[in-house]
Amino acid sequence: MDTREILYSVGRAYRDFASAFEYGKTSDELFGAFKQSLDNSLGSYEIVYDYIWGADSLGIDGVTIGYVPKAHDTLIMDISVGVDGVWCDVCRTFFVGEPSDEQIKAYKTVLASVRAGHRALRDGVEARDVYAAVNTVYESVGKSLVHHAGHRIGEAPLLQPQFITENNDKLVVGNTYTVESGIYEDFGIRLENDYLISEEGAEDLFEDILPLDEIKEYILK
Repeated sequence: MDTREILYSVGRAYRDFASAFEYGKTSDELFGAFKQSLDNSLGSYEIVYDYIWGADSLGIDGVTIGYVPKAHDTLIMDISVGVDGVWCDVCRTFFVGEPSDEQIKAYKTVLASVRAGHRALRDGVEARDVYAAVNTVYESVGKSLVHHAGHRIGEAPLLQPQFITENNDKLVVGNTYTVESGIYEDFGIRLENDYLISEEGAEDLFEDILPLDEIKEYILK
């Protein structure tokens, strides 16, 4: 299956999840809409995910079981989907009801850091330089990124190089990489996007599928 077919199916699954959201349902029931959408569009696939609600979103990894979401929760939905050995890896954060001013501010910081990472992606750049670009945004507001800033994807959902301070491996034209960034303080917000490296730079593979900049698309009502 073509990579973009998988991306479109995952983007549709996120939208179907948001459309099916209802107060009073458990996290397990709500995630069923996401999986059903993938079932309908992909049939056979592999999936790895962090699906982290409410207070659990302060952690880095995990799956929240049996939780009934409430107003002002955030939801980290970090999904890797593979079909026939081709993988994507994308994360969006949803808000239950209108986000607070603090949540919007944090979202914008994370978004700015992902965009900084995107600008740094190009052939021959070292992995540590992508991390530095992402973390510079955090440093400008007195914070620091607490995990890697992304990695290569392709025949598996998590490949080297990871974007960390010690890694001087270089990016290569034709490969696909993620930029991944998050804040975990009073609530958790994480964003991750997929990019294809070309001679001209890095193409945002989700730009027309699941745009990052429209926060209103990630408000559950």
